[in-house]
Amino acid sequence: MRQFILSAVLIVLTMLGSPASARELRFAPLPLEDKKIIHEQFQGLASFLSGETGHKLKMVFFHDYAKIIDAFGKDEIDLAYLGPLPYVVLKKQFEAQEPVVCFRDTQGEASYTCSLVVFEDSGMTLNNLRDVHFGLTQPYSTCGYLAVSQMLAHADLSIDGDGNRFSYAGSHSKAALGVVRGEYDVAGVKTAISKRYLHMGLRRIAESTHFPGFALIANTNTVKQEEIASIRRALLTLDPQKSENDRKRVSRWGKQFRNGAVTPDNCNYNDVADALTRIPWPIPGTE
Repeated sequence: MRQFILSAVLIVLTMLGSPASARELRFAPLPLEDKKIIHEQFQGLASFLSGETGHKLKMVFFHDYAKIIDAFGKDEIDLAYLGPLPYVVLKKQFEAQEPVVCFRDTQGEASYTCSLVVFEDSGMTLNNLRDVHFGLTQPYSTCGYLAVSQMLAHADLSIDGDGNRFSYAGSHSKAALGVVRGEYDVAGVKTAISKRYLHMGLRRIAESTHFPGFALIANTNTVKQEEIASIRRALLTLDPQKSENDRKRVSRWGKQFRNGAVTPDNCNYNDVADALTRIPWPIPGTE
């Protein structure tokens, strides 16, 4: 009889340890690099959240932000890692979204900047960018049309005026390398990414204002509030800035999100939304 009772208890405990609510969540990382690099950078984060919450994160890949936003609206994505402009565009189109956390950068700040880069001996400065070809990342990239327009405005110049023209390279790396190869005269890229290519002869000639950090966004049509809360709790308990154990735990994560996270109210997207009203809508290249 005692053995029967013990067996019954073990069965119950096993059932409790594998909650029926545990399920697969479709996670879309941002399309900053190629698929292999994205997988390498985000696999650690996905595995961590799977282990902490019991929900397996299945990565789904998209080539650009527009497709991520479209799939999000069709409830084909449960979680997405987005920069500030893609999130503002998403929020503009769909109500069923909620920021889970906002990530810190390598300096511990929940913000980042974009830069204009040119070839070192080009003689170009912010004030003489006329009749040049700009290489941009993607239409919905914060460091693309929006940030470049904002930086040029400080010199009373325009990205598609003053004889200038632009093309979308597809990623920050391709935009920067396009300048190295002579395909573009200037590129707009995330400042942290631009540093990877300075040794190839690139030079920064302008830097944007600070934009709020990248965020993990949940689809509230498909993800329950208790699931969002468990993911938020798991990420906020990590403190790689102060804890050596946590620093080792996230050491193989992508540099842009292995520095800890803050609650969404620490990231104000109002300035991004305001900047969006100052450029053409739809953003050129999305038609």
